[in-house]
Amino acid sequence: MIETSQFQTLVAVAKEKSFSRAAESLGVTQSAISQSIKSLESKIEVQLFKRSGKSVVLTSEGEKLNQLAVGFLKNLELTIEEIRYNKNEMTGKIRVGTLTGIGKSWLAPELLQFTSEYPSLSVATSLGFPEELIRDFEDYKLDLLVLPEYALPHQGEKVLLCEERSTLVMPKSDQYNIEGDVTLEKISQLPVVLFDLAAPIFLKWCQECFGRTPKKFTARYVINSHGNMLQAVIQGLGIAVVPTHVLNRSVYKNKVKTLGKKYEVSNGKFYLVYHENALELVRIKTLVDRLVSGSIVLSSDNIT
Repeated sequence: MIETSQFQTLVAVAKEKSFSRAAESLGVTQSAISQSIKSLESKIEVQLFKRSGKSVVLTSEGEKLNQLAVGFLKNLELTIEEIRYNKNEMTGKIRVGTLTGIGKSWLAPELLQFTSEYPSLSVATSLGFPEELIRDFEDYKLDLLVLPEYALPHQGEKVLLCEERSTLVMPKSDQYNIEGDVTLEKISQLPVVLFDLAAPIFLKWCQECFGRTPKKFTARYVINSHGNMLQAVIQGLGIAVVPTHVLNRSVYKNKVKTLGKKYEVSNGKFYLVYHENALELVRIKTLVDRLVSGSIVLSSDNIT
């Protein structure tokens, strides 16, 4: 069985590239460092370090074990820090991960209000791609996730927050005056501002509204930022389909036109994910309850 102290020694030597400097950083003798590494290599039956001039460097096998050791020690540190806080008090840390769009338009304002109510609580929000967020969640670097249904991890307890909706937005100009005669043919003749070239949200909106998608359309501008998409629409570059919660929290919401609620469509469901037994911590349970009870703001009928 590998001991925690051996992991600490491995990481120190890998960082310092020297047994003597690693011994100084850990406050032990150089012989203790050598013995610890020798014992570790004996247990796993591989060489972890090799000489490179006056330094020692990791072998390929040592590199792999060092990465594991760094992650293990970090998680151990975070866990011990968390244990120090009383699970029945609103103290300690909460780490939440979600996508950039919903993070900026909905979750960040919710967490800002929540954090301001509890002075002894520290809340950190990570915005990124699903794969990165799920990896950090599974490594216990995140306590909560807010993700769409298609991107949910296999691990964790899941609670439905709501169904996200999307809507078509247009510039306020006569060129885009299609409110009275909305057809797929008319839509497909207009330039489109897209989040990405695959255009999943735009095509899904067309399918839901007209029962089919355009055979051809002109992608005038592509940018993976809903805020920049709205700016492009305002400047007359084309129409766009964006989540309603993004539009209604945007400073640009009164500078574009929509087709009204009749042409808002489902864009999928969002879930809150947390670790098993996490609700035993009052800070986690309190935030989960807050987000679930406040999740109705993602519904277009209740956004202001």
